[in-house]
Amino acid sequence: MENRKQLKKSPKEKVCVFFVMVGLVSIIYFIATSLRSERIEEIKFIKADYHTIRGIVTEKHTYKGNSIHVKYKVDGKFYEGIDGFEERYKFDIGDSLFIKYSKTKPELMITEYNSEY
Repeated sequence: MENRKQLKKSPKEKVCVFFVMVGLVSIIYFIATSLRSERIEEIKFIKADYHTIRGIVTEKHTYKGNSIHVKYKVDGKFYEGIDGFEERYKFDIGDSLFIKYSKTKPELMITEYNSEY
C-alpha cells in the first residue's frame, strides 16, 4: 500500500482558491443576469407591436427549469421558439396555445404560459 500524505494548504493557496471560486461565481452570475435582461428586452420588443396566433407545443422540459418548444406559422413560414412557463399550467406535447409574436421579427415570441404574457 502506498503512503498517502495529506497535504496542508498554505494560507496563500487558500486565498487563491477563494478568489478563483469568487471569480467563477461572478462570471456565472453576470452571464445569467445578461441572458435574463436580454430576454426582458425581447419581451418588450414583442409587446410593442405584435400579433396573437395559435402554436403547437412540440417539447416540454421540467428538469432544471420549465421550458417549452412551440411551433407556429407566420405568412406561410414555420417558426419554432422556446419559452418558459409557470408550473401551475397543465398541458401536454401536441396541445395548442396562444402566442404573441413580433410583427417585425416573427422569430421572437412569448407564450400564454409565461408570466410576462
